Amino acid sequence: MLSNKNIHFIALLLAFLTGAISLSQEIIWVRVLSFATASRPETFAHTLGSFLIGIAIGAMVGRRICISKQDFISSAAWMLGLASFIFYFSLPIAAKITSADHYWPVLGMVCLTAAVAGGIFPLICQLSAVQGSAGKTVSVVYLVNIIGATLGSLFTGFVLFDKMPLNQVAGVTATAGAIAAALAFAMSKATVPTRFIGITFALLVAIAPTFLGKSIFSGFLENLQYEKKYPRDQPFKKIVQNRSGIITVDDAINPGDADIVYGGGIYDGRYAVDPRSPNGIYRCYMIAALHPEPANVLEIGFSSGSWAAALLRHEALKELQIVEINPGYLEIIKEYEEHRGIPEHPKVMIHIDDGRRWLRRQPDKVKFDFMLMNTTFHWRSYASNLLSVEFLNLCKKHLQPGGVVFYNTTGSDEVVHTAAQVFEHVTKVGNFVAASDSPFNINSEQRRKNLLRFKDDDGSPTFLRTAEFKSELERLVKMELPELGEKMRSSKKFDVITDDNMASEFTGRQGYWFSKKNSWANLFRKIKKN
Repeated sequence: MLSNKNIHFIALLLAFLTGAISLSQEIIWVRVLSFATASRPETFAHTLGSFLIGIAIGAMVGRRICISKQDFISSAAWMLGLASFIFYFSLPIAAKITSADHYWPVLGMVCLTAAVAGGIFPLICQLSAVQGSAGKTVSVVYLVNIIGATLGSLFTGFVLFDKMPLNQVAGVTATAGAIAAALAFAMSKATVPTRFIGITFALLVAIAPTFLGKSIFSGFLENLQYEKKYPRDQPFKKIVQNRSGIITVDDAINPGDADIVYGGGIYDGRYAVDPRSPNGIYRCYMIAALHPEPANVLEIGFSSGSWAAALLRHEALKELQIVEINPGYLEIIKEYEEHRGIPEHPKVMIHIDDGRRWLRRQPDKVKFDFMLMNTTFHWRSYASNLLSVEFLNLCKKHLQPGGVVFYNTTGSDEVVHTAAQVFEHVTKVGNFVAASDSPFNINSEQRRKNLLRFKDDDGSPTFLRTAEFKSELERLVKMELPELGEKMRSSKKFDVITDDNMASEFTGRQGYWFSKKNSWANLFRKIKKN
């Protein structure tokens, strides 16, 4: 017979383990759905909401079990084991059925997993009530549950994700939950046959990742990725996973194409450097039309490294600072001849950091002639961090006189409109916007000379290598750069992207909460005044 003290200890142990495992499951679900939707800003809210609804439903079920006065420890063990089972086997199913615009069934799986585990906490509270004051003991249980949730999420997010691929992290989490369920069964007051069945079930779930993981997760990321085609029979050429995200590479299968790199499930570039390459890298060579002498350049976002390799061909370049948040990109370039030497190049300094944070930490005297960002799609989560008026003002602070910021609009006119609020002169090269306080007035003859300053390894001009490259040279020399500053600055059709409104991410933002008058920043200012 268990003493009250032992029962209270079991309750605390279950509270800790349940918190750690449940939050780990939630973090894994967030990564799964973020990868499947290319980190759309609403994905986290949908996942969290589904998880909380599940917990609420589970709490209602747990209350009914408490009223029925069943074996609380045994009931909690069944819930923990079933939650681990449903969680683990739902993931490969989710990869098969989800898409960028149709992931509601997967949210149902999130809700179901949370609902099964959500019934455990009321049972734990009921167990702990046998030890002294109910209010005090429940508070302690709640505290232990929060500690478990905090440590579990930190361990999963910062350690497991950095050491293991997603499917293995899911396996470790499921195994941990199943082992905890087996321990709970062993400590319960259930009959011997019931405990035997429960422990057997839990142990089968615990070993499932070891024996079944490879088969059931075959093609998991290929099926889960945002940009995908069905049926997909081409496995990824390379996969790199760490706590910063998931990088995948597709082998080029069409003549004249180049390997494609995806970051977080969506297109992030190609491993191609020449001006006529299919990744639109001619935009990088058009630095020749935007700045006469780009000696000190800052590149935020390394990705495939192709743009850095192209910049290094420019004989005016003296120093190239590269800031990349995910070190996995440096691992992938080792397989590409023109890219692998970039980190050791004497002109290159690479910083593994958030680009905005790195730039904010630089002293005022650090200035650049040119800033280049092949920015990700404007509608993705956190994209506004590199598109907002606040960030552009930070860039302006670190530009030399005549300096240029050159970055991808990904088709958003609001990005161009925002650039025009900070810089006097704005133009576009393809879907890139260039912004500066000096006019873009390099004439065609000087542009030609600047383009010929891009040199191959043997010192010969890149654009004179072949007849096709000479043709590309003429196309770039003649390419028009319209002055858009005044036109975009005065336009009333677009919103200015700010850190406050995140206008590029939330396109359906009309209404009370997204008006300037009722912004969160103004709300907090009013609170501070009062």
